[in-house]
Amino acid sequence: MANNEWGTPPKYIESARKVMGSIDTDPASNDEANKTIQSLIYYTEQNSGLDKQWVGNVWLNPPYGRGLAEPFITTLIGQYRASVTQAVVLTNGVYDTKWWSNLGKHCSALCLPDHRIAFINPETGKSERGNDKNQIFTYLGYNPKKFCEEFQQYGLCVIPARGDIKNESI
Repeated sequence: MANNEWGTPPKYIESARKVMGSIDTDPASNDEANKTIQSLIYYTEQNSGLDKQWVGNVWLNPPYGRGLAEPFITTLIGQYRASVTQAVVLTNGVYDTKWWSNLGKHCSALCLPDHRIAFINPETGKSERGNDKNQIFTYLGYNPKKFCEEFQQYGLCVIPARGDIKNESI
């Protein structure tokens, strides 16, 4: 899956929309993907969203090539709470990278899917198996419970513990 234009299956977009109420900005998109995502504002490889202001509720499925996701995550974190209200981010499950660690520090909830996502082939418009990576949905926002209620259908949802955790037996 070397092409960076692979689309997200509609069911995940609909779940993000249910959680956030709308998708206002998609900073890493294309004309074909926006037919499903239906964001008010979307940026493509040709008019990069990295140097633009993102607003409202953001859907972000950044390009997965080496070094390509990090600038999108950095931009999201920089704009979160200033102009971004909520975001659902779909990335490879590379929680051991510096950029994902930074995203994880800001997240309100996350979902670890119990399956590999069959992304949409940009040439055929059809879902294809063969994804050899795991993914993570990360939520930034004020309603982690709603995110978990919606996304638990795809796998394990977690609301991160923040602050001091007491050492108590369960």
